[in-house]
Amino acid sequence: MDLPPFSPGPVVSVEIFNRDVVVHRRGRRHPGCVGIETGRGKITMLSQKSRQRLAFIANNTDVTFRTMITLTYPRFFPGDGRDVKQHLNTFLTWCRRHFSKPSYLWFLEFQRRGAPHIHMLLDYSLPRATLSRLDVYRRVAKSWYLIVRSRDERHMRAGTRVERIRKADGAKRYALKYAYKTKQKSVPGPYQNVGRFWGCSRDVRPRVGVTVAMDEMSVRQLLEDWEYKPAPGRMLYQTLFGCADRFRNSAAITKYADLTF
Repeated sequence: MDLPPFSPGPVVSVEIFNRDVVVHRRGRRHPGCVGIETGRGKITMLSQKSRQRLAFIANNTDVTFRTMITLTYPRFFPGDGRDVKQHLNTFLTWCRRHFSKPSYLWFLEFQRRGAPHIHMLLDYSLPRATLSRLDVYRRVAKSWYLIVRSRDERHMRAGTRVERIRKADGAKRYALKYAYKTKQKSVPGPYQNVGRFWGCSRDVRPRVGVTVAMDEMSVRQLLEDWEYKPAPGRMLYQTLFGCADRFRNSAAITKYADLTF
């Protein structure tokens, strides 16, 4: 059945988060679109929508990540994403038990040899004392070694990396870099069932923003001197990255809502 093209409704409000702004419209979808199932093809790379969701979460979360863990596989590695996710879930369970239920955000990439590897951001703080910190390194390495059933002593020594995130916005910058770069995001041909490329604990998701009624003209006026503003005649972006302060500090908005959050 042929359906009429999607017609976006008028802008009715904006939702202001920590750093970004989401534009809300009154929908005008054809009733026939509701409930239609579309077949999802084989995932071959990280999609643009998934990148945007990750960037939004990383940019607006209240969680401060303090440690990054990198998990790699030995010479022989699984070619099925379901096995990789099982290993990841087992490692996350280990982290919850040993790091007091940390908040986390993880990403999946592929090395040149086709092996999957995982980067994980945690709000766990590494010990300052050298011996205690080295003990964490050893425990992480041993845990991952046993989870993947490596049996390769070289992998025991070099299969994981644990590092302190030193800059306040270091984790956010890393997550945004991951979201926007395309390298290592294509799924190797033999690899099956890749599933999700990233995930996070529930508390990492941004809290609900402050919603303020606005029409499109008012939104465009606030974006007048914004470097990335859409050209006249082009539809407003659904997410206005980095524009929260611009809207939060606007006198036209603050007189309608308390945005001190």
